[in-house]
Amino acid sequence: MPIRHDLFFSRRWRGVVAATLLGALGVAVTPPPLDAHAASPLRDVRTLESNVETPALDPIEEMPDLRDYAAGPERKTAFLELLVPLVEAENAKIRAQRDWLLDARERQDSLSDAERSHLQRLCDSYQIECGTSNTFEYLLSRVDTLPLEMVVIQAVEESGWGTSRFARKGNNLFGLRCFSDGCGLTQRGSSRHYQNFDSVQASIEAYLHNLNTHRAYLAMRQTRAAQNDEGAPVSAESLIRTLDSYSVRDNYFDVLLALLRTNAELIREHSSNDAEDSPA
Repeated sequence: MPIRHDLFFSRRWRGVVAATLLGALGVAVTPPPLDAHAASPLRDVRTLESNVETPALDPIEEMPDLRDYAAGPERKTAFLELLVPLVEAENAKIRAQRDWLLDARERQDSLSDAERSHLQRLCDSYQIECGTSNTFEYLLSRVDTLPLEMVVIQAVEESGWGTSRFARKGNNLFGLRCFSDGCGLTQRGSSRHYQNFDSVQASIEAYLHNLNTHRAYLAMRQTRAAQNDEGAPVSAESLIRTLDSYSVRDNYFDVLLALLRTNAELIREHSSNDAEDSPA
């Protein structure tokens, strides 16, 4: 079956996404996740830069049935054409927030009222207490991107290349759970519930926010910060090795690392030239 590229993003948008969204200061507010594998619905708040124009990217409100594609290269290509531009877009939003924070830290004693309000919104979103001597350091440890390869590989494993029922019915690519009565989709044969998302993009946003805020992923954030301090590109492999709280499976690291070794180059081939490089 030929790849139906009409379902997915045109590659020509990818560089535009990375360049344009670097200037966007979108912020989301969420209550703390209930556990390390949980996500809460995000709601947008007004951005500081309201005049920023972004490409009309489809957030993919209904996950296509990738079982229509033959397992192997055809399905992998379809999945990556769908997912990679959205991950790059969400990372670009976070990178814009981080760039703003780095600039604001240099002139923190002379921030305008609007800038202080924006800082407070970031503190609320990333669950940091504003107004302390360590506010910027704490925020910068959380307001940071994740390697494209790591995000994609977790989506591959948690959704079976986008073919799982939770992916198809709930746009949930990362196995994110919910805990309120009657929420989401129920796992067959168990009482576990998995969150429904309005779009694939919303699922990616929730996943990134969960790893950037939940206490279970402190080691991941510390490893990322250490690599940033050394001036080294953040390694997908090193961060994957910190995800012991993401799954109860004993071989979870091994599975992810095997997928990374097999697919990292293919993922990079689908990334935009303007996307931030991240070594496997």
